[in-house]
Amino acid sequence: MLSKRISDQHCLLALLCVLLLAGCENKSPKPATTTSDSTVSETQSKQQSPESSHAEKQHSDATPADATPKKPAVTNTNKNTAKKNQAASHTKTTAASKRPPKPLFKDWPAPALAIVLTGERHGYLEPCGCTQNQTGGVSLLANLFKQIEERKWPVTAFDLGGLVKRNRRQSQIKYETILASMKDMKYAGVGLGPEELRFGADIFLQLHNPEPTSPNTTPTFLAANILVLDTPDLGKSHFKIIDVGGVKMAVTSIIGKSHMEKVPDITWQEPAKVLPELIKKMEAAKPDLMILLSQSNKDESKALAEKFPVFDILLTAGGVEDPLGEPKFLGKTMIVDVGHKGKSAGVVGFYPKQASKDDPSKRFRFTVIELDKQRFKDTPRMADHMQFYQDRLKQEDLAAKELPIDHPRGATFVGAEKCGECHTKAYEKWLTTAHANAYESLINGRKDQIERGEKIISRIYDPECLSCHVTGWHPQDVIRYKSGFVNKQESPHLLGQQCENCHGPGSGHIELVDMDKLEEAKKTMRVTLAEAKKNTCYKCHDLDNSPKFEFDSYWEKIKHPWSD
Repeated sequence: MLSKRISDQHCLLALLCVLLLAGCENKSPKPATTTSDSTVSETQSKQQSPESSHAEKQHSDATPADATPKKPAVTNTNKNTAKKNQAASHTKTTAASKRPPKPLFKDWPAPALAIVLTGERHGYLEPCGCTQNQTGGVSLLANLFKQIEERKWPVTAFDLGGLVKRNRRQSQIKYETILASMKDMKYAGVGLGPEELRFGADIFLQLHNPEPTSPNTTPTFLAANILVLDTPDLGKSHFKIIDVGGVKMAVTSIIGKSHMEKVPDITWQEPAKVLPELIKKMEAAKPDLMILLSQSNKDESKALAEKFPVFDILLTAGGVEDPLGEPKFLGKTMIVDVGHKGKSAGVVGFYPKQASKDDPSKRFRFTVIELDKQRFKDTPRMADHMQFYQDRLKQEDLAAKELPIDHPRGATFVGAEKCGECHTKAYEKWLTTAHANAYESLINGRKDQIERGEKIISRIYDPECLSCHVTGWHPQDVIRYKSGFVNKQESPHLLGQQCENCHGPGSGHIELVDMDKLEEAKKTMRVTLAEAKKNTCYKCHDLDNSPKFEFDSYWEKIKHPWSD
């Protein structure tokens, strides 16, 4: 038997990365901290490592699975740092999760206006569902709006921009879905980030309506220092005047140099040169509040606040993923950030009667609210948006139509059953693991979801979910290899998380064995435990999707030290 001649190291890790718990879990709110008489932080989430590479699902959109991964989010540049922080992060998160969440707006009197602020969603439409206690998503965000409205507080909302991550057809569909959800939540304005502009002028103009017919219920796209096709008002507005609850606001948005990229047909202008004339036009409306959405790093935003002290509220990009919720004041300008990936939302309470010349901060209270499932419920209308999104992915068959890439090894994927013809014990072990059922988990969801009767939305046509639930994809970049899984009908032999996702495609290995080149065949497929522990599993078990992953204990559940 050929397999008898292959060492025990052959296929040692054929089924690595146990239980692939892809999801963003156990992110419970932290206790409240009062930063001053007028600024309150309800959820002080710990600062984390820089934003991950591309995981767009999350508390993104990966798929419901009890023990399988979703899309990755740790880049090669920050992966090692992320892994070092993962164990410590898990310990702190577990302790924090035992604390009951803080009541919303504790000790807040009714404001003249509540302003919800979001931004830098980076494609995280809804939590993937791969693990319990995930936070964020448009469904819970919509429930925050509902709870504010139930208090009879006037409410409006603005988003900083940065709604998607990539420039692909799936990103365009997701962008439209997020905008549709914002329309339902009655966002008044949405800034533009570089991610949106990457679509290019033709796609950008298809997706943007600068002045909707119902300006108080449909988001206006705002960008003061961007020209599309060198035309000032094409595809967006420079600023907007909106009146909610008797509070008149003038809001505009800029993109800083640090966040701007070279995009065809898009011209960037220096914010400091554009804002003076624009501010005159905004002030002519005699607003109660001047608001700047600054798609810039914090230093750039601070410089703008110093140069243009007329703004009352400045929402900046460039903060940490889970902010503390502590505003900073420069003169009368309150500078805030609200985190990334849709996990949290900032809320400003406006109290004009409490303003004083000595302390302008008394006009505001501010909090960052983590969108947890203890305080917030899913919103059926948002589930409808998610279902429609998945239906569009199915209709367009993106998993098959997105251009695939060659595998660097030049080999093709053959499937675990083929591996099992020689590696019988390892194959039998794989059949008992959650890896083998990774594809089905995209349909069935987790056991606890089923027990609660939650609506499970199938994600089997979602490339961002398939990348870690089937075989033959590059999970970090969510790209299919040419011989990788397409769909159940065309490639049923590649369902689930199989041997070749860790060892690489097996056709070359088989050819070498057939030529009796056993040592070369073993070398081709060998993955050491050290390599697996350092890199392999983290392609799917990243901080976004499997924050509780710990290699040694997980490996014990799936190890397969047999050569036959």
